[in-house]
Amino acid sequence: MLHFIKKLIVKNKHESISTHENSSLEDWYIPKSATELLDTPSRKKLISLIWQRVSIDQQRFNKLYMDVINNYVEIVQLLPASEAHHHSYTGGMIDHGLEVANYALKLRQSYLLGANAEDIPRQAQAWSAAAVYGALLHDIGKVVVDVHVEMNDGKIWYPWKSNLNLPYRFNYKKDRDYSLHQSAAALMIKRILPDESITWLSQFPELFKSFLSLCSGHTEKAGVLSEIIQKADMFSVSNNLGGDPTKILSKPVSLMSKMIVSIRYLIESELVLNGPKACDGWFDGKDVWVISKSFTDKMKANLLQNGITDIPTDNAKIFNILKEHGIAIANEDKTIWPCKIESEESGWIAEKLTLIRIPANVAFHNITNAPEPFKGLITPLLTEADNLNSIPDNISTEEVKEESKLNIASESVDDKASRMQDIILNLFSNEKTNTEISETDMADNHDDWDNSKEDRQIKENDLKNNNISISNECISNTLDNDDIYNHPFFKWVRSQIIDKKLPVNNQNACIHTVDSKIFMVTPKIFRKYSLYINGNDDDSNWKQLQREFQNLKIHTKFSDEGFNIWKCIISGKRKSHTFIKGYLINNKPLFAIENNFPDNPHLTLIHDVNIYKNN
Repeated sequence: MLHFIKKLIVKNKHESISTHENSSLEDWYIPKSATELLDTPSRKKLISLIWQRVSIDQQRFNKLYMDVINNYVEIVQLLPASEAHHHSYTGGMIDHGLEVANYALKLRQSYLLGANAEDIPRQAQAWSAAAVYGALLHDIGKVVVDVHVEMNDGKIWYPWKSNLNLPYRFNYKKDRDYSLHQSAAALMIKRILPDESITWLSQFPELFKSFLSLCSGHTEKAGVLSEIIQKADMFSVSNNLGGDPTKILSKPVSLMSKMIVSIRYLIESELVLNGPKACDGWFDGKDVWVISKSFTDKMKANLLQNGITDIPTDNAKIFNILKEHGIAIANEDKTIWPCKIESEESGWIAEKLTLIRIPANVAFHNITNAPEPFKGLITPLLTEADNLNSIPDNISTEEVKEESKLNIASESVDDKASRMQDIILNLFSNEKTNTEISETDMADNHDDWDNSKEDRQIKENDLKNNNISISNECISNTLDNDDIYNHPFFKWVRSQIIDKKLPVNNQNACIHTVDSKIFMVTPKIFRKYSLYINGNDDDSNWKQLQREFQNLKIHTKFSDEGFNIWKCIISGKRKSHTFIKGYLINNKPLFAIENNFPDNPHLTLIHDVNIYKNN
């Protein structure tokens, strides 16, 4: 009797479970194979178009493309591409991925892709594959971070572990972080791409670097591959939402979006924020305040490095773009904020810095990436005089207003090449590349700087105000070797060279070796030193530092006329009269450089007075 009751209970339990599962399956999606999911007229057509555009035989197409597409499709199943935007229906993720892959292949044909001309044919198929792989991976992060997928055994599905093999249902997370889509794709690379495909792409270093940057969310480093995928994505979205996708092909990714990507990369990866003394910027818990000139120069260099050439070369124009498009918070009608910075931790004070104020939602992909707020005070100096002083000396107020009317004109290939050469030359010297030399730079044959007691006291006070301890001997005109070696300027230079923060003999260097001597580029080196000790590179500050250096009398003078400044011709440049200016010092160990360190082969020191004066 007891055995019969137990058997009946077990039977009823099984019937109850079976009935529950059968009735509940109406609310669940059944996992399907890639063959089933792709068996629709529109998806078959998209696959056929992909095959036509890559133009390879069926066997290679299956290995390089269909295996990857099948992996993608079996992972995303019937998930939408978004909750309430484009392709927001069941199966929308599949359609969107295939559409983006098609458009990417079409766009890819209009780009000259490859390291050089002879590499282009050999790399063509690899670039096509990278475009398709990037298209399929560009939104796969949504499956990782946007949706909560539950299987009917009560377990949560984790897409980086396995495919769905049980009935499933899903809902969108309310607290999802949209900025994680791109970086989350890195989790899925090995789930979608076979090892053979990854190994194949790795044989093309530049392409592989771009692909990995794209899949890890560093689109600013992905160059043209990122641009192709972005345009293809816009095309698919526009088409699905009823827009005119044909306009996307001629519409570039906006300069503003490129700048925001670069800004976020620099702030999150390159810049030092909230340092105890001079640093790149400060986060006050709400906004990021960055030093205007150095930050803008770094942003331009980053954009150029990633192949983005439509960035204005003039900082005033960039300031206005940042202000007009809300990337930076305006200070009345200007972008620059003159501020006083006071650190509670170290007691360091910068009386006046010219800063750009960037809101946190622009500066960071996610506010959780932000550092702890700065322990100190950032005090805007809002007087009209301060605002006017923030405008560079060579730009009038009227020019700044006029330059706010942004007009990015189209350029011919030759014009763009010429402009790029100018930009590269400017990056090399960071100086004017004409024959103009300021009186301070020249400091010709007059060594009668005012070295009165009063003047020395002013210099000493200036240095003390900047937290630099220096003896009276360092202020005088005559110093022994130990005093020179221990001078704060040379301590800083040596530490920067040793830490590789001041490169030697490269394109952007402040320090070169020429004729077995040190060639120290001015005013670049003094601007950098002023940023370090003052937190800014205002003319009055760096010129004072330059005068202090000249008073040490350790540099070699040029010609019988006694010029302090020497000039070097930059070789290998097509433009004439291209040179850099600097001091010549016959003491390499003072700069932590060995005496046998080789000279820079691209610089030629000018010894002829006539050539010197004519350049």
